[in-house]
Amino acid sequence: MMYAVIMAGGSGTRLWPRSRLDRPKQFHKLTSDRSLLQETVARLDPAIDIGHIYIIANESHGPAIKEQLGGLPVSNFVAEPLAKNTAPAVGIMAVILHEKDPEAAMVVLPSDHYISRGDKFRRLLGIAEEVIREDEEALLTLGIKPTCPETGYGYIEIGNEYKEIGEDKIFRVKSFKEKPDAETAREYVTSWRYVWNSGMFVWKAGTILSMFETHAPDIYAGLQEFRRALGAPEESKVLEKVYREFPGISIDYAIMEKAEKVLVIPADMGWSDIGSWSALHDLLKSEEETNVITGSHIGVDTYNSLILGGDRLIATVGLDNMVVVDTDDVLLICPKGRSQDIKTLLDRLKEENKTRYL
Repeated sequence: MMYAVIMAGGSGTRLWPRSRLDRPKQFHKLTSDRSLLQETVARLDPAIDIGHIYIIANESHGPAIKEQLGGLPVSNFVAEPLAKNTAPAVGIMAVILHEKDPEAAMVVLPSDHYISRGDKFRRLLGIAEEVIREDEEALLTLGIKPTCPETGYGYIEIGNEYKEIGEDKIFRVKSFKEKPDAETAREYVTSWRYVWNSGMFVWKAGTILSMFETHAPDIYAGLQEFRRALGAPEESKVLEKVYREFPGISIDYAIMEKAEKVLVIPADMGWSDIGSWSALHDLLKSEEETNVITGSHIGVDTYNSLILGGDRLIATVGLDNMVVVDTDDVLLICPKGRSQDIKTLLDRLKEENKTRYL
């Protein structure tokens, strides 16, 4: 069987002030009348049944998940005691799925990305499953064909061709690249041998566990301790204990950059991680209208701007390439080109003990 694990623990700080610690961006309706989390689940239908979809997130987000995903079995929500990056979360979910089904194929997905071509996405999942069924040692990732010299993403360097299935080619991964500077990013984009690292993975649960044993034995020891407690009264207590002992490390650093048989499928499926207000504006704007506006607004000479409000009227004059986001307690105004600098604002809020706005 194929199972999906949706990682919903991100804080989504780059879309502040809409995205907050108690309700980060995956729970917001940004691209449709459904939240990004709901869109992620809906995108899997009919490839993966709702009963085979698992969500792992901070315990405090449990009520929002249950509210938005009413059809999800209660047992399919796994509460992280602490935020420890993606490797511990992947390991815990691999243990749960492997105990449930020793042959489980495991799809790992972020909860807050946008994909316009759901049909292409599902087809690639099917191809990925075919590959890992034929070669159980394979770890497969979906790489996004770059459309611009983006410096905010990690890149994957494509190696030799591994296999061709229909119109899609699967390649060996030669290396993983850190977020590049602008010049390096331009070099990557002009070469077909680089794709964006999407954070979407497919592998057998048993395979990734063996990779933890080989490449991250400190995490593997905790996973084995958790496995022994599964279904026992002390399960939640053991989960909290091992989480406190886990290092905070991504699955990329812990496993993917060390494993031998890592494969990538270059994908063109209308993907965005909506990593800034500027990215959301570019995603939603149309050829006819360069402004993206929600809520009550009146404007004069207002162009190329993202204006998100509610019932309170937002009036603008002479705005160009701006972001305006109005919430009950915060009004954000910044140039589109500076929307990545919101992290600096959040650091200032912490320094000035204004954490109620986080």
